[in-house]
Amino acid sequence: QLPDGTWDPWICSRHDIKIEPDCKIFSPANLRTTQDVPGYKKLIDHYMAERYTLRYSGGLVPDVYQQFTKTQGIFSNPTSPSSPAKLRLAFEAAPFALLVEKAGGKSSDGVTGGSILDVQINAVDQRTPLCIGSANEVDRFNDWVVGSEE
Repeated sequence: QLPDGTWDPWICSRHDIKIEPDCKIFSPANLRTTQDVPGYKKLIDHYMAERYTLRYSGGLVPDVYQQFTKTQGIFSNPTSPSSPAKLRLAFEAAPFALLVEKAGGKSSDGVTGGSILDVQINAVDQRTPLCIGSANEVDRFNDWVVGSEE
């Protein structure tokens, strides 16, 4: 709220934003990981074979923003030994996971398959894998990518 008691220049364009459990839009990141994690290659191949719409901006912020505007989507950024995590847990992954989960979506830590919100922050620059968006696609990511690394 501004000092004069108004919310200007903020305009609420939509109320009660929700993310649907199913989607047909995917935003893959860290595609080098497909060389090391067979489950991630299988997942990307599935999206292509099923003719999902590819959203590739290379950035977490615009890709998650589109999930809110389109009410669906999946952003995935797994890691591997040759392609380490780049997203920061405290400043990128956790804040967006909170928003997405409040809108009905899910997040995955890319390691255990649990919510990124359950990962303890131990360092200001702590990096993490992440999958975030429509709940059923996050579940598929956990089954195919996280499950394939065991």
